[in-house]
Amino acid sequence: MKNSCFLFLLAFVIPFHVFADGGINIHINQVGFNTGQPKYAVIETENNLGARLLFHLDETLSGKPAYQSFAGEPTQVNEWRPGHFFYRADFSELNTTGEFRLVVETPAGAKAVSSSFRIGDQFLTRTSISAILQYFRHQRAVTAAEWDADSAVVLYGSDKTANVRGGWCDASGDVSKYFSHLAYTNYMMPQQTPLVTWSLVNTAEAIPALISEWQLTDSLRAEAYWGADYMMRSLSDEGYFYMTVFSYFDKNPKARRIAGLLANSVTTSDYQCAFREGGGMAIAALARISQWKSQGDYLPSQYLQAAERAYAHLVSNNKKYCDDGIENIIDDYCALMAATELWIATDSVYYRDQSRMRAKHLGERFTDKGWFRSDGGNRPFWHASDAGMPIRALERYLEKESDKDIALQTSSWIMYWFTMAGIIDTQVPNPFNYPRQLFRMGNTIRSGFFVPHENESGWWWQGE
Repeated sequence: MKNSCFLFLLAFVIPFHVFADGGINIHINQVGFNTGQPKYAVIETENNLGARLLFHLDETLSGKPAYQSFAGEPTQVNEWRPGHFFYRADFSELNTTGEFRLVVETPAGAKAVSSSFRIGDQFLTRTSISAILQYFRHQRAVTAAEWDADSAVVLYGSDKTANVRGGWCDASGDVSKYFSHLAYTNYMMPQQTPLVTWSLVNTAEAIPALISEWQLTDSLRAEAYWGADYMMRSLSDEGYFYMTVFSYFDKNPKARRIAGLLANSVTTSDYQCAFREGGGMAIAALARISQWKSQGDYLPSQYLQAAERAYAHLVSNNKKYCDDGIENIIDDYCALMAATELWIATDSVYYRDQSRMRAKHLGERFTDKGWFRSDGGNRPFWHASDAGMPIRALERYLEKESDKDIALQTSSWIMYWFTMAGIIDTQVPNPFNYPRQLFRMGNTIRSGFFVPHENESGWWWQGE
């Protein structure tokens, strides 16, 4: 349960596909795989090639055969590719280090060869963490123009300014900086800058020996501090975090405003972060990084003091910052993360009790069918990017909880959730093993891939 969300995501590298003569398409992770961990490809065909489709792996340079087996039974997913067939080619047994290609040959003479990929000890983990760190470093809002403009960004609806230097630009086409967005939906907010920062810290602490061996310690810690220092600057004198530095999709940094966002990028003065709008995870990240003996632009004690001040402010004001004035499951798991990290950092009885209260709230939302209620009714919790966060928050909480009865009950929720998630994933043909979710359509609760197109955002449905 100590595995990082950050590392968990590495398992979901988008598969690369290769088209070939004969209507065969190989979907495979072209980066590579870790030895000792699951390894598979999905073979897509235009025709049913029977129940015993043979595939083999060859060494890329020598062409020497390395592994051979039969793919699984063909399945169809007509909502995606009508008339096509999908075979799962599992080669988890191959743990030889090297570079390989997967080859499919049919009795009719059709042949497909995948792109080359590597298998190695922690190869995918090492490659992915390094690439992710490089990505975030290149996304830093650190140009001379940004550094100048962000020293005094105007708060929407006022003449007041704030120094919000640093952070990461959201995307190449959007140089905004987000703690979260979609606040107006109440149920769909992703955790952005704060979750990235917390995940960087978590990764550094989860596998320190490997990070050191790969010579990534300095860059990982530097990126974590970059995120933490931005959050420190984004903490207002009143005790709330600024949710968004919005660019209006204008790459001129002087166009940025500290603002809240409604649909269609309409800006408002509701820029105060609730627990669910980035505030909870920001507190968690600052409390956690405060335990490091080194420092960024602030002392360890200052990171902790900021986290405690922000937590106290949200305990008194959170509902006021929620767009509908009602706390929901996202408040619970984000506040649980905040309280847990403060409990770990301070060993305070107050934060222990706050953590237990939020964990209890999550337990009260957990149904006997293995899913969480988002609201006070029967809306299942689903999310386009953070569907596992209730579980991750409970897992982190368990790392500190010493009461055996509470820990046993909490563990039972986690295990039952995983059991039911696995059942939902396999209720329909699912060759890519995509995680499926439950959601309510009208008065009916149903399962599906990604998230429902009919949702409060009006547009956000891609499953990002």
